[in-house]
Amino acid sequence: MRKTAAAFTVILLLIAAAFSASAVTIETGRIRSFDDNILTVTSEDGGKLTIEAVSGTIPLENPVTNLKIEGGTVKIHWNALSYNGEPLTPGSITLRALLAGNDLTTEVAEIRQKVDSPKPAVLCCLPVTQTFYANGKTVLRIECAISCKGTYELQIARKDKPDEAVWHYRTVYSGRGAPMVISWDGKGKNHKVCSPGEYIISAWAANNSEYVQTAEIALIPEPLPEPELTATGSLIPENLSDDAAVWEALMAPVAVGDGPEGKGLKIMNAKAGKECIGTVSCRTVGLAVLELYDDGWAKIGAWRQMDGAYIEGYVKTSKLRMVRPNTRYGAVVDKKKQTLTVYENGKKLGTAMVSTGFTTAEDRTADTHSGIYLLGTRMDGFGTDGHTYAYPIRMERLNLIHQMGYEMKNGERDFSAEMETLGTMASHGCVRVDARITEENNGINAWWIWTHMGHDSKIIVTPED
Repeated sequence: MRKTAAAFTVILLLIAAAFSASAVTIETGRIRSFDDNILTVTSEDGGKLTIEAVSGTIPLENPVTNLKIEGGTVKIHWNALSYNGEPLTPGSITLRALLAGNDLTTEVAEIRQKVDSPKPAVLCCLPVTQTFYANGKTVLRIECAISCKGTYELQIARKDKPDEAVWHYRTVYSGRGAPMVISWDGKGKNHKVCSPGEYIISAWAANNSEYVQTAEIALIPEPLPEPELTATGSLIPENLSDDAAVWEALMAPVAVGDGPEGKGLKIMNAKAGKECIGTVSCRTVGLAVLELYDDGWAKIGAWRQMDGAYIEGYVKTSKLRMVRPNTRYGAVVDKKKQTLTVYENGKKLGTAMVSTGFTTAEDRTADTHSGIYLLGTRMDGFGTDGHTYAYPIRMERLNLIHQMGYEMKNGERDFSAEMETLGTMASHGCVRVDARITEENNGINAWWIWTHMGHDSKIIVTPED
């Protein structure tokens, strides 16, 4: 009886030894985006390794997928970035190692780790225009979104000599998640205006030059003439399935209120009238110019700020200006379909699901106002009603475009509540954009918009009826 028990014990030990020999383990320290995080994987026989990064309700990009490794210890270098270079949100993450062996079995090991705030890095570098007339007096606005406070550098060089900076700027910035706005007057290090040609703008964190964001700008020999204020008629194309017509509408100059972003432009009931029938935000809200008069007045059409109702009224032409939109990107928000479609250089890139403002026949105060917008200031994320909204960009004083909201649960982002409302009118007036990467949206999500679509990119918001 004792011999049988001893033999059985030996068999169990052999099974345990065989199992442990083929097992896989994964180890790491704290995780920090834009840093060199080391994931240490140990196995007996090796195989094809996939490491999944799991946190919250939105899939993250795998650190590695089907990487052939030999038995022993392998160190994987990971920058802790997800799709399109999006940094991880501070909190917690589960790293799951899956090792597929030659015997068609898969060993699994996982660990849960803390995610720290990211290392300083530049997230995007967006000049307000792709062409700039440099005369030493006008300035080029350049927005650089950053991961956190730190010391940052920006340089401009000729495209044919990218390593020879004609201008260099270094600054310490502590504006949290709000982008830095840098102005360049077109002059080089010799204090002379740079010659016309193709230039590259580069921006990076001083202690993290591995992550450089770039943009191209063309310096032109003569200034582009200011667009003339003319009658435009309707600004929204009737056939949204005609990409050429949509792109033409996205690229057309648009009239806006000639004032700082967010200031209200009053629309009157008549020429020299005393009754204001509505207001719209200056600089970012496009106006349909219906008629111009010789006495310095214009009749315009717009969706007013108060309730999103379409109105027609009168303003002084001196309070209007024509603006050329950003010439690379544009987008259409279709309130009927609750989608946002991005176009680049005339071609459709992808379509993401959104939620626009919830309204009723009795109460339209939360409407996402239809009409034409030029993207304004990028802002830091904000919280309301227990949700955090990341990547906001101002469209008008009250309405923003931003990521759908999430709650933090056990150190992870939980989008489930607002994910269920995508495709429906559910917001307080802002355009909530999907955070996911899907085949349908082709990589277009809120993070992509925040890091790619520059100041003055035109957004067309179509009426729902």
